[in-house]
Amino acid sequence: MAQDFDLELLRGRLRARRFGDSSGVTALCVPGLSSNSRVFERLGERFEREGRSLVAFDLRGRGRSEVTEPGTYGWENHARDVLEAAEAMGIEQFDFVGHSMGAFVGLTAVSLDRGRAIRRLVLIDGLGVPSQTAIAAIFAALAVRKETFTSADAFIAAVRSTGLVTPWSEFWDEHYRYDLITENGSVHPRTSAAAVAEDAAYGATRDPRAFWPFLTLDTLLVRASVPMGGPDGFVVTEADYRDFLAEVPHARGIEVAENHYGIVAAEKTCDAIGQFLQ
Repeated sequence: MAQDFDLELLRGRLRARRFGDSSGVTALCVPGLSSNSRVFERLGERFEREGRSLVAFDLRGRGRSEVTEPGTYGWENHARDVLEAAEAMGIEQFDFVGHSMGAFVGLTAVSLDRGRAIRRLVLIDGLGVPSQTAIAAIFAALAVRKETFTSADAFIAAVRSTGLVTPWSEFWDEHYRYDLITENGSVHPRTSAAAVAEDAAYGATRDPRAFWPFLTLDTLLVRASVPMGGPDGFVVTEADYRDFLAEVPHARGIEVAENHYGIVAAEKTCDAIGQFLQ
């Protein structure tokens, strides 16, 4: 049975969700730009069934974690949060799983860790420079989250209407409802628009490919092969996918026939990660 708990860290409080027992190597999972810990629910349930341990986080400014001051975000600060969280939980060695921006946080964490605590790395559809079409689609989806709604159902309907989260299921319904709060008779996401904007601006000035030389550990790249927003709407482009596997000696890759959102909950993705981290 999954358990939620809080970690009081140097930069602020993190909400975490644990699946399974604490034996073996724990997988620490980091979601994307405006996402939350619930996006790893299917992977966590798989780990729990297999008697393995997984902890997923709400990054600061997202979900039930603390919203901190401007200037406290960015990939490096989030990476330091994860490394500190592992230490706070008494975890000496762990596997890092990141989706979308969480993958960029993972690349950063590996560069900071220098082989001390991170055993293996999983990058779910994030490692290089996304296409402009993909970026535009992501920002179109983010626009919905800035609005207020009369009910949770109205918010869910607005998210579904973007057509980007496919295939829609109860999984996504629960993922988005987890982040909602009711105030003064209206419903809106808990996630801070300012935190998301700061991280988006941070990412726009960085090239994740600069981190590739630090990857001396076993790394799995899971790439979404279905575009969004247009025929070239890939967060991991075909060129970056090919170059990454050619340039990083300990990397392997798998393509999944889902888009950037659907890939994180796909059965093929969970199978690949489960096998890679055994």
